Amino acid sequence: MDITILKGILTGFILSLPFGPVGVYCMELTIVEGKWKGYITALGMVTIDMFYSAIALLFLSSVEDYVKKYESYLSLLIGIFLIIISLRKLFSKIELKELNLDFKSMLQNYLTGVGFAIVNISTILLIATLFAFLKILDNATPLTSITTILGVGLGGASLWFFTTYLLSHFRKLFGKEKIVKIIKFTNGIIFILALFVIIYSIKQIVKA
Repeated sequence: MDITILKGILTGFILSLPFGPVGVYCMELTIVEGKWKGYITALGMVTIDMFYSAIALLFLSSVEDYVKKYESYLSLLIGIFLIIISLRKLFSKIELKELNLDFKSMLQNYLTGVGFAIVNISTILLIATLFAFLKILDNATPLTSITTILGVGLGGASLWFFTTYLLSHFRKLFGKEKIVKIIKFTNGIIFILALFVIIYSIKQIVKA
């Protein structure tokens, strides 16, 4: 069996670990609005991971300077957006919503995930680092490239399905009051993380 797809899946797993501000946002969305809304939003991010994986495989040398030049500005935008979202939720009443699977809201969630991920172009450099470590960039062919990209998508989609599944059951185990407190705490974490992103981005812009 060709292990290229396994390397792609591993890359997808690592990229989809829900530790960053956007990952925390997806987890909070899962708790508030249900498993599928959180999962669809995460799939938007996974889609961009696949797209940036293709760029890393095909055009890294030509976009690396561009990424380094503008990543601080785009990170600043992400930080500001997350600050606004977290503050709105910290100072507003939170209500746990029933699961709504209409196409329009799902599309909005998917595009939100895409929007979050596409401005984080520094992901390309992380992907390139993972590919180099896993020796995916060595002797890459069109077939192995496609296999790798599919693996990234499969790995990310699988991890987020597992994550949102666990969170949806977590929602059922606790009472409404505890869930609301956890959500407020989560948005506090998002605010702090976003603040660090903004401060770091401003420092990088000032140094440039």
